[in-house]
Amino acid sequence: MVHVMAAFLPGRANNPTTTCGWLRRDRPAGGTPGPLLLGWCAVAAGIAAGDGRGPWPLPLVLVGWGAVLVGVANAGAHAGVPNPGPNPGVEPDTDARPSRGTSWVMLAVVLAVGVAMRPRYYAGGGWASVSDALGVAGGLLTAGSILGWLRRAPDDRATARWLASPACFWPVVGLMTAAGVTMIIAAPQPRIDVFHLLQVSARGLVDGSDMYRQQWAPSRAGYPAHQLFDVYPYLPGTTLLLAPFRLLLADVRYGLLLASVVTAVAIRAIMSRDDAQAGTRLPPALPLLVLAFPGSMYALQQSWTEPLLTACISLLVWAVTSGRGRWAVVAFAVALASKQHMALLVPVAAAWPAFGPRRALASVALAAAAVAPWVVVGPSDFWGDAVLTNLRYPVHGDSLSVPGVLAHAGITTGFGPMAVALTVAYWLAWRVRAGAAEFCAGAGVVLLTLDVMNKQSYFNHYTLPMALLVTALAAAGERRPGPSAVSAQRRVEKRSSAAPS
Repeated sequence: MVHVMAAFLPGRANNPTTTCGWLRRDRPAGGTPGPLLLGWCAVAAGIAAGDGRGPWPLPLVLVGWGAVLVGVANAGAHAGVPNPGPNPGVEPDTDARPSRGTSWVMLAVVLAVGVAMRPRYYAGGGWASVSDALGVAGGLLTAGSILGWLRRAPDDRATARWLASPACFWPVVGLMTAAGVTMIIAAPQPRIDVFHLLQVSARGLVDGSDMYRQQWAPSRAGYPAHQLFDVYPYLPGTTLLLAPFRLLLADVRYGLLLASVVTAVAIRAIMSRDDAQAGTRLPPALPLLVLAFPGSMYALQQSWTEPLLTACISLLVWAVTSGRGRWAVVAFAVALASKQHMALLVPVAAAWPAFGPRRALASVALAAAAVAPWVVVGPSDFWGDAVLTNLRYPVHGDSLSVPGVLAHAGITTGFGPMAVALTVAYWLAWRVRAGAAEFCAGAGVVLLTLDVMNKQSYFNHYTLPMALLVTALAAAGERRPGPSAVSAQRRVEKRSSAAPS
């Protein structure tokens, strides 16, 4: 499997500091899908096949989970093993593409097929058809760009060269943004509690209302969602981030759409930090996966808030890799103040040498300060909504998770299996703690494990680890110091958590 990882996730060939298996380039290229790409494709297919509901799509998700676990485990097995570099006397192949292979073809196929799966639910009319057409065009262009990058040759026609080049990025961003805007117009009042609680709580900030004491309609009889009616299950950062879009554009989903675009742009910036040959090793369309994944417009229509988290984490990685340590602390703090389960990433961030425990603690402190006003004003309300509600969620039979499937057989797992699985995930993340790619892969393993073993996991929950896998792939080619700077880098990393990068 290490051969597989090296074949599809290359690093710097002459870089002795590249320690993880998926960054090594001293392995021959092959035709077997790389584990992270296979994982992404399987999870994407699983959540799209059943709109994120179990149990029959769960085997696809489990295949993806297993692929990611195996990939990170094999990478960890080679942590600390120096890359021997190119063979002496052998002319390096500057246009070699170890990433070429069936894994990228599989990715393009998943995207091309996935664009046909466009559940509308609460959307209708002409605007929904326009959104579908724009989304299909964006998805097919992304798939075509990946295939064009695989087959590109010097004598390709101008259209093929454009499709395979970075110039294709912004047109697809424009298409997917337009698809999102028209989808929002086509579904002005989705019958889901997330939309209503975000809309009402964002408007309530202006009136000084406490979101943990509000209800989302005048009465239960007139509430269209039939779900959470007077419970705010998130941390305040979610509404604080989305409030400007509610007040200026009357819909919080415009903020979620912008967050998805920010994620794609940040991942593109992470990729651009590699050298001039980066475009030959990774497709320029890679960052577009966070916009054009199967069912992306469905997720936006439902008002699911994961784009806020993907934007924060991608900005965190970009800030660290570009030497902006204070911005990285802020980005992570915003994520921690927005959703409770982001706290699971604190140990992973603390173990990342370039971020470190001091910055992780600083982010925790900043997030706590942001949440504190609501805790002080109504501690029991906050505890009941943000803590107890999540802990007391029952296991649902339609959950796309192992407990959800076992519930059909009357089996209750309890917390034990999740604790064991998370322990393994943290151990894997600890073993690969090296650079940005390893941080993203480790964080992705932890959150994907949480989703697979959780009481209630659906479409939206899996989109966050999927975005982390994309960011890990993008960061695999990050610029690293040469041999003469290795000792200096190690000295800096020892104090990196105490001073800005």
